Formats: sequence, structure tokens, C-alpha cells
Amino acid sequence: MSTDVALNNDLTLTEEKKITSTPVMEFYRGKNVLVTGGTGFIGRLLIEKLLRIDVRQIILLSRPKKGKTVEQRCDELFGSVVFMNLKKNYPTFMDRVKILDADLQHPGVGLAEESIDYIVKNTQIVFHAASDVRFDQALKKAIEVNVRGTRDLLRICEKIINLELFIYISTAYSNCPEETIKEEFYPPPSDPEKMIQLVEAMDDHFEDHINKTINEFIHPWPNTYVYTKALTEDIVRQFGELLPIAVVRPSIIIATNEEPIEGWTDNIYGLNGVIAGIALGIIRVMLVNDDNDADIIPADIVVNGVLAAGWQTYIERKHDRAVEAKNTSTDMKAVVRPKTKIYNCVTGNDNPITYQKIYDYSIQVGEHCPPKRSLWVVCHNTTTNKYVYEYYKFLYHIVPAFLIDTYLRAIRRTPRIMDLYRKVHKFATVISYFANGRWHFEKENMQALVKKLSPDDQAMFPCDIAKINWPRLLLDVHPRIAAAHCQRTDGQPGGGQEADTADAIRALVHPGGVLLVLDSAAVLHLQVDTVLRASSQSSTSSTQSIK
Repeated sequence: MSTDVALNNDLTLTEEKKITSTPVMEFYRGKNVLVTGGTGFIGRLLIEKLLRIDVRQIILLSRPKKGKTVEQRCDELFGSVVFMNLKKNYPTFMDRVKILDADLQHPGVGLAEESIDYIVKNTQIVFHAASDVRFDQALKKAIEVNVRGTRDLLRICEKIINLELFIYISTAYSNCPEETIKEEFYPPPSDPEKMIQLVEAMDDHFEDHINKTINEFIHPWPNTYVYTKALTEDIVRQFGELLPIAVVRPSIIIATNEEPIEGWTDNIYGLNGVIAGIALGIIRVMLVNDDNDADIIPADIVVNGVLAAGWQTYIERKHDRAVEAKNTSTDMKAVVRPKTKIYNCVTGNDNPITYQKIYDYSIQVGEHCPPKRSLWVVCHNTTTNKYVYEYYKFLYHIVPAFLIDTYLRAIRRTPRIMDLYRKVHKFATVISYFANGRWHFEKENMQALVKKLSPDDQAMFPCDIAKINWPRLLLDVHPRIAAAHCQRTDGQPGGGQEADTADAIRALVHPGGVLLVLDSAAVLHLQVDTVLRASSQSSTSSTQSIK
């Protein structure tokens, strides 16, 4: 069952606000807006909000995927629960959506000439939300999509007759080798144009060599996603010398806070997946410093921040154009053009929450709202010691998974648990860099933006992270994520007799059933744990007790 299907049954749409006119709304009203990445998590929320504040037209760039045509993918997109309010209040909203076949991986964004001509003549605002977000993506494809795709889109935007705004949605971790992330551009890891030329000239042999040595090639960036985001920001900086551009850098995006649905997400990747995984009893140990702050931000806060930043960029550029018009100099080089502004859309010090607190909330969700299809009794342990982590991973993930898969084979069922944990462990490896690192994000531009919004705009486009109520969001709202993905029958705390019975059975597996087979492992557990702790006194290992 997809998240959307489950949420259709379990969630209540947020009541539409009665505000009809604000400065930000008036800026977007009646405009033609091009959106890339519209079928993604942030993209569809952005489209929904733009349609709700009455833009004239959405020009959506999309591509065929997994055997589905562009039209089929868009039918799925607008069939989402996210658009239920629009269907109710604006039944003909689809008339305001124009779909163009495009693909960022192809040169020229894969657009036909007639599509480019339409964009050039009709677009006023561009939101570039599309990117390849796979952390382990091959360098060639990551550069083709994220770097070259953005460059080619900006080249098209240079031709747009009435371009008022271009917003690039990056990531707060694009410059993660730095400990302090300022709202400014940083030197790129390599020359973006040379990297584009490199991948365009790659043959299969060279590509294989690069992929095998990728960690050394992109060092000190931890993965190709943030590496290519850093390259792309330099591309954006160059075009920003002439185009009205702003960059928004969100941190770790989680489910929505309020709009258009409380606790909505279309995936259980990233931290959404961790929260659901702990509540389902799947993730029982992680390599993470749980004293670190988790810089998380709800998806609707990001969308509101993006829209507010777009309005502010237009206002500032409008003032600059007025100054230019009064400049009597005929030497255009003498005109001082504004710098492209960057907005770090992050939690920072405004409303911090630690990983430990998130895990505590996730455990409470699993205990008080037991899902029908959880794997184990909820139990979660963390450590910063890699050896301790490998030991706990073996004992609490691999051994039970092996035993269950062996049983499934014996009854002629398909074994699945080991495959599940391979994915969990791959994901854990990918995020360990971010879960164990510490960054200081400066956010003066974002804070100033919030203060510049009128009271009505602050109500219509809430993007002040200081006002987020984490206990409400993570205890009352996020249980719906777990419920959606494990098909709870009642959606209420307790889960009924079936869940109670399932809990009793799982209690035998944790720890009784497994340790019946590993009776001596209980003693070994204590011995190895003691040795590992003694050998790592100089480290910062912080392991929670094992239930």
C-alpha cells in the first residue's frame, strides 16, 4: 500500500486558511510558473501551494519513468491526497497545468524546440527543485542531472523574455566539509564546466575506474549528491550575476507540519524512514552520536520559505532595477548588481532537537501506537563506536533475520528479512557521516526574511522554525507515517487484540526466542561489551542500554 492510499483513510486535511490577499500572494497571483521536480516530495507540495494561491499557470517539466508516460505520471501526481483540497475547492485546477516532456539528464534538458519556445515566451517564475538525490549515484549521472541539467536550464532562462525570478533549491550540506555553513557561496570542489566536459567524454572503462575510486575522487565530500550540489551552486552563482536568482538550502526534510495535511510524506526515506523503522521495531541499532542536534525541518516549512524567499528576491531586484534606471552612466559595467542571496532553511539554534530525543519519541510511538505489521518489540540502541555497532548489528539484526528467513524457507515462503536489513545497513552507512557530524548553520538571511513578512503572510506562509512544536509533530503527527506504512487496522493507540497478540509473540523473539538459540551469547554479550568498552575509553562511544 502506498503512503498516499493509507493517508487517504487515516488523515484529515488541514482546513484552508481564509486569508485571500497578502503581499506574497499578490506577487505570485496571475503568474506563469515553471517547476522542475514537480513529481517529487517538495515539488508536489510546491505545486499544490502555488495553485492554491492562484497562479495563472504551472508549467511542469516531467519525464517518462518506469514504463509510464509523462501523462500517466502526472495523473498519479494529481491523484495524490495532497491535492484533495484543490479538487474540492477548485475542481478545474488541472486546466491551469501544462505538462512538457523533459529530462535533466539529456543535453538541453531534453526539451523539444517548441517547448523551449513556449517557456521563453510565457514563463515569469522558475522553481528548480529537481535533482538526483541518490547519495550513491554514479558520478557521471549525478553530474549530468544535477550540474549540467541546471546549467542548461539556466541557459534557457537567459532567453526568457519576462523572467522575474529563478529559485534554486539546494541542500544545507552542499558545503559539508566546512564546520560553519554561512549563507554565501563557497569555492567549488572542481571547475563545474570541466567536470561536465569530463563526464561527457567518459568511456565505460574510465567510468568504471572513477566509480571504483569515487571516495578518493570526491574527498572530502562524502557522496556524489552533496558533491554535485556544491558544483551546481557555483553554476548558479555565475548565472546570478545577470539573472534574478535566489538559493534556498533546506537541511534534513521530514514530513509536513500542517499543510496541506499534518504529517504527510510520500516516502519513508531519510529520517522519515528512521522514525518509521524504529516505531516498527525494524531499526534496533544505529551508528550515531545521539547527543548531536538533528537539523530537521518539515517539508511545508521549506515550501513556505521558498515562496517567501522568491517574493523577497523580486522586491529587492525591483528596487535595484529602479536604481539602475536612474543611473545615467552608459557603461553597464559600472552598474553594481546585487549578489545572489542564499537562505539556509534550517533549524540551527532556533529550535534544536537531538537525535536522542527523536529516537525517544519514535519509541513512544511504537509502544503507544503498536502497528499491526511491526517486526519486533520496539527497542533502539545507539553507539559511536564502529566495533560496538558491528557487534550489536550482528546480534540484533543479522541473527534474528537469518533465523526468520531460515524458517520462511522451511515453510516454502520467500525469505525477505535479510534483504530488508541489507537495505537498512546500506542506508545506515550512507547517513552515518551526517548523523555523527556537527555543523553550525548561519541563517541571518532566513531570520530577516521571516521578520519582513506581514502578519497575514506569516500566517499564510509560516516558515519560522522556532514555532515548531516538536512533541506534537513527532508524537501526535508522525505516528501516521508508521500507520500508513504498516496498514494499522484502527489508526488509534493500542492496536486492539491482534496487536497485543502479535506483541506477545514478538516478545518471545526479543530477547527470548533468539537467545534460546544463543543462550551462551548472553554471557558472551556482556564479556565482549566489557572488552569493547575498555578498548575504547579514549573514544566518545555513547551506547544505550540493550533491552
